Amino acid sequence: MLKNLFFNGDGLIVSTPTGSTAYAVAAGASMIHPSVPAVMVTPICPHSLSFRPIVVPAGVELKISVSPDSRNTAWVSFDGRKRQELCHGDSLRVNTSIYPIPSICSQDQISDWFDSLAECLHWNVRKKQKHLDELTDLSGGGGQAEEGR
Repeated sequence: MLKNLFFNGDGLIVSTPTGSTAYAVAAGASMIHPSVPAVMVTPICPHSLSFRPIVVPAGVELKISVSPDSRNTAWVSFDGRKRQELCHGDSLRVNTSIYPIPSICSQDQISDWFDSLAECLHWNVRKKQKHLDELTDLSGGGGQAEEGR
């Protein structure tokens, strides 16, 4: 199925769950487990607040076009390499491969993924807060009211 994608903004990230995770998350996307057969489409500074990151099933072919009415040309890069200019009317078709890339797991795919999120991104990690009695008074008075005030 071919889906035309119209977009106004500074850029667009199209990635699989295992690709561009940090970049897409920085732009507001969610993290998707690598075993989910999907494609993430994440706008970079969209010109409409209603254009949010979306996830489409693998197998959907996206056609991303530069509008003939666009004020400028666009650039595309793949993993930050091999920049290519797209002129007015040019388009790019994106789909997933039918050949998945195998991965090596130390435990299992689910545990490894969650462990990686916690270790690399400090996902769901919260600094331990001090107890109330460990906090010092900001005025330096140690919690006692100063005389003469």
